[in-house]
Amino acid sequence: MALSADYAPAYNNMATALRATGRLGEAVATYERAIGLRPEYPEAHYNLANALLDEGKPAEAAEHFRLALKTIPASVDVHNNLGIALVGQGQIDEAIAEFRAALQLDPGSAISHRNLADALASRRQDDDAIAHYREAARLNPADGSARYDLGSLFLERNRLREAIDEFQAALKIDPRSVQAHNNLGIALGSQGRLDEAIAEFRRALEIQPGFEDAKKNLAMALEARRHK
Repeated sequence: MALSADYAPAYNNMATALRATGRLGEAVATYERAIGLRPEYPEAHYNLANALLDEGKPAEAAEHFRLALKTIPASVDVHNNLGIALVGQGQIDEAIAEFRAALQLDPGSAISHRNLADALASRRQDDDAIAHYREAARLNPADGSARYDLGSLFLERNRLREAIDEFQAALKIDPRSVQAHNNLGIALGSQGRLDEAIAEFRRALEIQPGFEDAKKNLAMALEARRHK
């Protein structure tokens, strides 16, 4: 007996459980089974798209996010995640449009602000990017990601004092962020504050002893201090 569309939610739920345990191939196949039973099933398209992102297949993911949007065009999550898929394909302008669409629907979406800021920063639209990083941090002060990303932007632009402020703020939120310790060390070292930089690299290595970037940076900072 052929299964009816009524079975589609069961397959969707089963696939979600499989994805949660890391069984991505089985999850994708099971989402596809749900969609086979109910082709216009936006939740299954959305969930399948996210699983495809997990598999590193942004083009296929984007296709299913777009199919979901046909039925639920006002979904902040779908617009946001479609933007992520587009970034994964290097389609930055199209991604920016999706992140802005998400924010039109929900100006309080911290993740959409941060994703938009990342995309704008890659286009060197710094003033706009900085504004969205700051709004993301304001909306979700418990998440240090926006402060870290903003610090990284400042570091790339050689705005060292501002980079240091942002990395220190990120570390107040997540003191065990090895990337923030490492980048703070780079910013401090670039200002000639070698003792402080060495302390940050060492802290990163205390947390993650195998962190190769911090090992290299520590070695360079120690060598620079010897010749100071």
